[in-house]
Amino acid sequence: MNPYKEQADALFQAGSRDLLSLQLLIETGRAPHESIGFHAQQACEKFIKTVAVLHGIVFERTHDLILLHELLLRHNIAIPEQKETLRALNRYAVQFRYEGCSIEMVKDADCLRSAMRLSEWASKLIMTALD
Repeated sequence: MNPYKEQADALFQAGSRDLLSLQLLIETGRAPHESIGFHAQQACEKFIKTVAVLHGIVFERTHDLILLHELLLRHNIAIPEQKETLRALNRYAVQFRYEGCSIEMVKDADCLRSAMRLSEWASKLIMTALD
């Protein structure tokens, strides 16, 4: 049993709540794009951190998806998401949350696709950690 599984589960559940919020915002068809991007970024961040924790990787407190991506790569863990997409989602963490944004940096459907892809990846690794 993985000694980090409980902490990883907590991160995964937090990411899943962000993913649900993202899905509900998109379903309304009326949500501000920066809110959609924010929840996508948050979900992706928590799913990446889930995997880091499962592997016992220590990381500084950060919202930077690129730093997290590079940290996992240094530990030979591949992330199933394009670095360019993660870089674009980074902008939603803080900047657009407070300033708003007039254009879509990442399309709503791509925000959802990225979060779903990372959710499935993290979920599979959690299941593997049970062995």
